[in-house]
Amino acid sequence: QVRATILNAELPAEVSEAILMSYETMEEEYGKQVDTAVRSSATAEDLPDASFAGQQETFLNIRGDTLLSSCRRCFASLFTDRA
Repeated sequence: QVRATILNAELPAEVSEAILMSYETMEEEYGKQVDTAVRSSATAEDLPDASFAGQQETFLNIRGDTLLSSCRRCFASLFTDRA
């Protein structure tokens, strides 16, 4: 249910704007519709005695038109059995 809520919700405007502005910066450097990856990153992902990397979904070859939905899907993947 939490995943569905995240997937069906709009991202906060300031989050969407930050993501899209960063993507625009990448497009300026690498060209229009540049492919990117959407993945999680956490400050405690790799601890000395534990690793949590790879527990959330990663989306590859993402372009501008699917960027925000891929971010929502990545956020929602925090609430899977694997995570």
